[in-house]
Amino acid sequence: MRKFFTSLVVATLGWVPLASAQSSVVVVELYTSQGCSSCPAADMILSEIAPRDDIIALGLHVDYWDYLGWRDALARPEFTMRQEIYNTVLKSRYRLVTPQMIMQGRDYVAGPKRRKILEYIEMLHNMPENAALEITREGAQMRISLAPLAGRNTDAAVLHIVRYTPNVEVMIKGGENRGRTVQYTNIVTRWDTVAEWDGQAQMQLSQEVAANEHVAVILQAKGNGPILVARRLD
Repeated sequence: MRKFFTSLVVATLGWVPLASAQSSVVVVELYTSQGCSSCPAADMILSEIAPRDDIIALGLHVDYWDYLGWRDALARPEFTMRQEIYNTVLKSRYRLVTPQMIMQGRDYVAGPKRRKILEYIEMLHNMPENAALEITREGAQMRISLAPLAGRNTDAAVLHIVRYTPNVEVMIKGGENRGRTVQYTNIVTRWDTVAEWDGQAQMQLSQEVAANEHVAVILQAKGNGPILVARRLD
């Protein structure tokens, strides 16, 4: 992921505290590939859960199946790297596997296991968030407000801005899925780390966003740790 530490403004006097803790918005990262025959079933599950307000469902396409005869044009090598780091942190028996869903940066589900995925989401949704985060769109700018919550001890974390495309239809002409047309949902096009947070100071940031651009803002413990809070701007 590219890192852009830009437009960072630490809040000063007059800053209004954010709302208190609430049930978590759950971030589900699906690592998928057009070259993987097991992936369309997981892609469909992601499409089913994506409309829920309590979920930020993201499709990250990886490039390590391109050798099978079909290059996934949605894939990014940095997403492969992010998945590999997760599997190290989570002590997975996999280094790289598709399909794989990372659940709130806390655990994973390998394979299109709908029931297990939904059980994880329900469990994680009931966990409290560890920071207060609000985002708003003001013309060509996205305003981000971040603050600690009373009674929550939060270690240093990083703030990610994730841009994604809601829907893409692809006709696959090679590899294991040759001849299939697949609908992809919330395809990540860019993942930027924009700031570091010490877990204590109130913070405000501003980022440029295009008209109608779909964006998720994710606060995550360093080193691909647990996701502390997330919001999306549709």
